[in-house]
Order: sequence, then C-alpha cells, then structure tokens
Amino acid sequence: MFIPAGGDETLMAGVGAAGAVLAADRRPYCSLLLLTHAHTTPSAISQAVRQIDAEWGSAMLEAGMRRLNHNTTHRQLSTLLHRARQGVGEWWCVTFLVVSDDPDFTAGWTNLALKDGLLVWPTRLLVLTSRPITHSTSLHHALSQVNALTLSCQESCRVLSHLPYSSQVVQVAKWSSRRGLTLTSHLPLFPQKFRKFVERPVLLTTAEEFPPHIVVREKEGVAGAGTEVRAGAFKAGEVPGNKYIFSGAMKQVADVLAASMNFSYIIHRPPDGSFGTKLPDGTASGMVGLVGRQEVNFGLGPFGITAARAEIVDYTAPVVSDFLRIVGGRGLPEVDPWGFLLPFSPTVWAAILGALVLLLVTVVTLASCFSLDIPDLAPYVRVLLQENTILPDMREWERPLLGAWMVVMLVMTQSYSGILMSLLAVRYIPQPFQTLRILLDHPATTMIWEYDTAYVHHFRTTEFGILREVREVDAVGGISYVLATDYPPMLRQQVRPGSHVFIGEHLTATVLMAQQFSQTGQCDYYTSHEAFMPFIYCMIGPKHSPLVPALSQRVRWLTEAGLYDHWMKNVVGNSTVCLRPPTSITVRTTLSLTNLWGVFAVLGVGCLMGLLAFCLEAAWLRCGPSLTLTLISPSPTPPPSGSHMP
Repeated sequence: MFIPAGGDETLMAGVGAAGAVLAADRRPYCSLLLLTHAHTTPSAISQAVRQIDAEWGSAMLEAGMRRLNHNTTHRQLSTLLHRARQGVGEWWCVTFLVVSDDPDFTAGWTNLALKDGLLVWPTRLLVLTSRPITHSTSLHHALSQVNALTLSCQESCRVLSHLPYSSQVVQVAKWSSRRGLTLTSHLPLFPQKFRKFVERPVLLTTAEEFPPHIVVREKEGVAGAGTEVRAGAFKAGEVPGNKYIFSGAMKQVADVLAASMNFSYIIHRPPDGSFGTKLPDGTASGMVGLVGRQEVNFGLGPFGITAARAEIVDYTAPVVSDFLRIVGGRGLPEVDPWGFLLPFSPTVWAAILGALVLLLVTVVTLASCFSLDIPDLAPYVRVLLQENTILPDMREWERPLLGAWMVVMLVMTQSYSGILMSLLAVRYIPQPFQTLRILLDHPATTMIWEYDTAYVHHFRTTEFGILREVREVDAVGGISYVLATDYPPMLRQQVRPGSHVFIGEHLTATVLMAQQFSQTGQCDYYTSHEAFMPFIYCMIGPKHSPLVPALSQRVRWLTEAGLYDHWMKNVVGNSTVCLRPPTSITVRTTLSLTNLWGVFAVLGVGCLMGLLAFCLEAAWLRCGPSLTLTLISPSPTPPPSGSHMP
C-alpha cells in the first residue's frame, strides 16, 4: 500500500487544533513527542512546536515509511517504538502527537505501544489526520483502549473520541481558525472512558468454582452443556436457557461493578476448569490464559498473585488475603490407654521423682555427717508407691523428713486419683496432621491439591525449604490433583476415610466443612493449626488494560467498606461451627480392658523386671559362694626340697 506524501500539509492543517486541545486540557510538566509518518520538513516542525506549548520540551520522530510491507512493517514499528521509549525515558509526563493519514500505521503503532506499556492511561495520544475517519475496525479498537483523541481536519477539525467495547465514535469538540475550540458534547476532552461507560457494553469475564468467592451450580431441568451466564442486567445473574447459576462474594462484586460502571457481563468458564498459570512454552492455561489472550475482558477469580502470572496479566487492587491449611478427616473417638499418666504433666512427674532423689540424698548425707550407719531408705519409696510398711527405729531428725514426705504424697495421690476418675471417661478424637512437617513424615497419606493454582506453581518452582520436599513428593506421585467442582465427592470418598488429606485455602475449607455440617449435622473434618503459603487475591485483566485501574478503584472501595467480608460470611450458614471442633469428648460407660490395658502393661513390665531380678539372685546364690571360695583359697605350699612324697 502506497502512502501519499503530504506530511507538511497534514501537520499544518491540524496543528492549530492540536495546540488548542492540549491548551484546554493543560497538564504542567508534560512534554510533547511528535511522531510523523510521511516526510516532514524542519520548517513545518518548527512552526508546529511554536504553536503547541510544550512546557517541558518536545522531540520529533519520523517513521520514514513510504510503503507498508507486511514483511517489514512490524520490524519498522518496533524500531520506532524503541526510539520513542528512549525519548520518553527521562520525562515525567508525555503527550504523543501522531501525524498520519494512514489508519493501518496508526493502529499498528498504537497496538504495539499499548502492548509494550508505553501508552498507559496517564499518557495522552493525539492523532492528527487530514482524512475523514473511515470504518477501520483495527484503528477504532486501538484508539478505544488508550487515552486518545482523533483530530480529523479538512476545512475544520473534528475532535473525536473512540468509545471502548463499542463501535461508536463521539465528537467531543470542534475547532476552526475563526471560532477556535468549541465543546460539542457533555464529555470532556480526553474523557475517562473506562470510569463509567457512555454506552452499556457487554463485557466477557471468566470464573470457576471457588467457594466462598464463586459458587457454581447447575440449573435443574436445563439440558445442554452451556458454559456461560449472562449477568448484570438480569436478576439472580441468569437468563433462561443457560445451564449454570453463579453466586458467591465475587458474583456480588461483579454486580456492583456492572451497576457502577454501566456494563453487562457474560461469565465464561475455562475449558480445563482451572485458574491457570504460565506454561513452559510461554502460553498460559485456564482463566489466566483466557484473559492473557484477551478472549475475555477480565477475570473474576480472585487470583493469587504470582510473578509468572504477572508476566501475562495485570492485577487489580487486592480483594482478600488467604492461606493454606490441611483438611483431614476426624477419627472416631478413641480411648487413651495411657490416660493414667495424664492427671499430671510430664514436669510434675519429673518433679516427684526429683524430690524423691533429693530426699534420699539428704537422708544419706545427714547420716554420714553424724557418723551413723546407712539408714533404711525403703520407707520413703514405699510411701511414694502407697505400700504398707513397718517403720524401723528412726532417729529424731528422720521423723520430720518422713512426715513431710508423707503429707506431700498424701496430697499428690489424692489429687491424682480424683483427676484420674474424670479422665477415664474421656474419649480422644485423633487429629494427627497439624503441620506440613508431620504430613511429610507420613508418606502413606496422600496429599490432594487443586489443579493448576498459584500454590501448585509456587511449590513446583521452589528450590529450598519444606516446599522443595513437597515438590519431591509430587515428583514420585504422592500428590493427587482435583478441580474445585470435585471438592464434595473428594472429601466424602477420600479425605473422610483418612487415606488422603486436602490442602486448600482456609476460607474454602471453612465453607466446605460448613456445607457438610449443614447436611449431616456432624463435624467430620478438621483443619490444621498451622497456616502456610499466604497469598493476596485479586481480579485480573489483560496486560496494560485501562480497565484494570477502573476496576481497582471500585474494588478498593468495596474492601475498605468491609462489604466483601460481609458477603463472604453470608455465603453459607454454620461457617464457624466446625472451625475448632473439640479433640475430646466425655462419656458414661463401664471401664473395660481397652480403657486400662496401659496399666496392665506397666504391671507386666514390673513382673518381668521382678522375674529377671529373681533369676539373677538365684544364679548368684548358686554360683556366687563357690566362685568366692575359689578366688580366696590359699595356694598350696610346695614340699621342701628333698622330701619324699608317699
């Protein structure tokens, strides 16, 4: 395609209008970058700079492309973009003035600059052309996504704004050399097109099951495999004929955003049912892939923030923060056979034994000081064991010691027996996996994670710490993956029997346990005391999309007002019943061997030790005296020399 000459004519025809527009929307500290398509003489450029007041300087770039060639256009535009980025690298604020009569060049450069992040919303773009605006779809789409105005100048200049997500082009002002600049619309110059849409567009969004944020259920009596729900302009977020009904806190956020920004929306579910992340080949899966490829306008999610996702999409202001917990099945009430040790803590048992040793040492020390025989220590031990004893003749200083010891043991034994009677009625409910470390030390228990989430990507890319051990477990097949839609059957069939545990978000686990309690009236699951891998969750939009800042502003209002937390709490009832279920219960029942086998085990060990001691004593009595005599018998005296032995 040939590009006609006339850079000077186009620039001179609209430079007055451009100067008037920039003066009416004056921004201090802003510089001007003039970008021309065709050849422009220095005199025309100098005259244009004088008419446009650029307080902080100006620069000029000339594309120099007389013919657009599909094989070289992208390379040439990339070079031009690189030079433009070098020019604005040190500037605080930039306004681009693009002078071109070719819509394909303008659209190509605008799309490339938007993708590169050069045309973020605070950066203004003014397109100057001497031709009427034609129905160029590519140009309209490009200019509708940036903070741009078009000056279409023939005899006079029309100032046009391209509305996003619409085919409408609105004239906001006109300029003539005699009357100057006149506003012709209620819209200001460089309007905030994404703050509130002039027309009510239909936006595409994506969401998937993620309670309590998004809850998906199928409508009864609706056939087909529809995967979308039109919402925003309809009650309950549905229209007849669709298969799914969406609800949850994020659905309410979407409704508020739609009403506030004047749009309707259609929810698409991702084909693979996952949130998605960046793949090794550079593409993205799940909902992240849909947003990154701009197949939808934004994603509800909410999505955990990761560096890999940030290369593909932009995040809004934070919606909520959450972390992981281990969800396991609560075991059946069990009797602790070692419950007879529970009345006293380990420190108390240690203190009793330490006091006994200290007492015996004191008695022996005092006896040695008075040069007396070693006293009898058996009564002190027998008092501790509550055994009957006959007290030997005791010295005066021994009686207070033994009396004090008897009082202490009386208090301790009475306390022990009273507490023990209460503890024998306790049944313990095992909740073994309270930390990730304990779970990793039990390889027989399989972990279940949600498929293709930020958490999974995080531990798969970690090179150190406990998460590296999780990655190693995954490498040997020790982790199972499910979609959020499979949570209820997964909990009933795998987690409840105890062979698996689920690793999921705290808020999601709370909702799942509450739903199970509402159905059965029992708390069959528990969550670990340890919380790990905290993440911040946000909505997402395409990279450098001006829709993201507009959404962020309203999301920030909702979260600061506490509305999102309020909506989450109202998603399901009984949300706090099973958060911290008791680990023990009391019952009234007769004592059986299962209650007391620990006591009999201690008795058996004592009997074995006594039998061993008896065997050692018997062996000593049998072999000890003869051995002693052999050792102390004198050696026979040799006969004198020369004596005759009979």
